[in-house]
Amino acid sequence: MFDISAMKEGGIVAIRDALIERQQQGFRIARTESGDPSFEVPLLVRRAMEEALVGNKTHYTPAAGIPELRQAIVEKMKRETGVVLDGPQGVMVTAGAMNGLYVLFGALLGDGKDHEVLVPTPTWTETVTNIELNGGRPVYYGVDPFADKPIDVEALAAKITPRTAALVINTPHNPTGVVLNKETLQALVALCERKGIYLVSDEAYEHVVYPPARHISPLSLSDYERVVGVYSCSKSYAMSGLRVGYLVTRGGAIRPRLARYLRCTVNGVNSVAQHGAAAAIADGVSADIAMMQEEYALRRRTLLAALERCTVLEPFAPGGAFYVWARMSDWGPIAAAVGKEPGVCDGWDATAYLLEHGVGSAPGEVFGPGGPGALRLSFSCPTEQVEMAADVLSEL
Repeated sequence: MFDISAMKEGGIVAIRDALIERQQQGFRIARTESGDPSFEVPLLVRRAMEEALVGNKTHYTPAAGIPELRQAIVEKMKRETGVVLDGPQGVMVTAGAMNGLYVLFGALLGDGKDHEVLVPTPTWTETVTNIELNGGRPVYYGVDPFADKPIDVEALAAKITPRTAALVINTPHNPTGVVLNKETLQALVALCERKGIYLVSDEAYEHVVYPPARHISPLSLSDYERVVGVYSCSKSYAMSGLRVGYLVTRGGAIRPRLARYLRCTVNGVNSVAQHGAAAAIADGVSADIAMMQEEYALRRRTLLAALERCTVLEPFAPGGAFYVWARMSDWGPIAAAVGKEPGVCDGWDATAYLLEHGVGSAPGEVFGPGGPGALRLSFSCPTEQVEMAADVLSEL
């Protein structure tokens, strides 16, 4: 059983708090450590929320979500991915993707058995914590953005045992920005179907993609009912503080289990936020999404151009999400700055070094065993902060 007292504070949270403290002390800081979109909530979303307040739509909602939002999601899945669901019963509205993952792993793992879940590394740390909180054991498989094939499907398959309950994928991928292609996704879906395990598809960054990369939902590649999509309004619609996400399933035994877990965690997401999400998802903010995509693309180019001139870091050009994953190519300057030998420096030293120059980052160590030797730099912060970070990085 997972010991909650042993649960560590998230590394990125600790970095964020240190940066905020320095900002309060008057330092100029580029907040390139966090993944919170800098944009305002779209006007249409705000108006829908205001109307919900004025209309007194502030009472308990159905535990799985208001009908308007669930139906909008059904139509969005068909419109954007070609996935045809059997109705709103295939949608569960959650308090963000974090709550969605917790509910999903609870439904998958909550039978008292010794389950394992395959998780990519590097990975968003909270995915692992949600598995452990629900009694599962994470088993890591590698994602290498610098390789021709980021995922070695055969090596991954060799990790499946009779205890394996699910495979987690995240595309676009946090923290590397890898976008899995159709061939790889088909192979992963086929593997899960062959082994009879669930495929948990975290698609929080579905709308943050840079051509020629293209987001493909594994739900669109097979009728296998053990594929579950995890979605978020935080990244697509800049609604991070409003906490709306959702799960999409095709059926099977998982649905009633999800409903039980959802009822006993939030018992209905914030009603006003749900009305805002319904307005966004009903194809009402296409122009806002396009604007954000354009600005993210500009920030991406700015950061990559600076890193190409940087002698300390080697960047991977992300196909999606709003992070640049950069591996350390020269530990010398960092070692000299922190008074260590290059061979004993780590990502925390590199993060501290950049912080002294006013640039936030997240060390690879916080992203699991596949992270050491790299840093994650976010460009979800305002463009002027990305430009500030670029000026510093280009001189390193």
